[in-house]
Amino acid sequence: MFRTIQVHVAVAKENEIRHSALRRSESCKLFPTMWQTITGTLELNENAFDAAKRELKEESGLSTDVWYKLPFLGGFYDIKRDTIESVPTFAVVYEDFRDIILSEEHTEYNWLKNSELEDFFPIPDHINGALQLEKMLRNPEQLRIFSL
Repeated sequence: MFRTIQVHVAVAKENEIRHSALRRSESCKLFPTMWQTITGTLELNENAFDAAKRELKEESGLSTDVWYKLPFLGGFYDIKRDTIESVPTFAVVYEDFRDIILSEEHTEYNWLKNSELEDFFPIPDHINGALQLEKMLRNPEQLRIFSL
């Protein structure tokens, strides 16, 4: 089962790919000041894709009609519930940079090169999801297969 989703936002422009990273606020109970991709939990009677669309808007102010389901399932151990959580992973791609409107949950954002992912993201699934998206962006047939 799952309660959590992940959304990767990228810009593919002039043969360069950049990935969005959001820095969590110091006031966050979980992982304060950590850099991350967009994440969130499902609301009552909400499916994963609808949660991804909602979280994109809430955490970044962005929206789009073009979505991808990454062929990557994240996961983590939830110590409070003593369960293993599977994490459906989605992506959106823009052709140019967008201004991100941060929620109170985050204090800043950055657009990362592939070589910067490990320096910013401490959670391996955030790195792996970004790398899967980058692989798909370099192969238009793969990208088409996973469009929603």
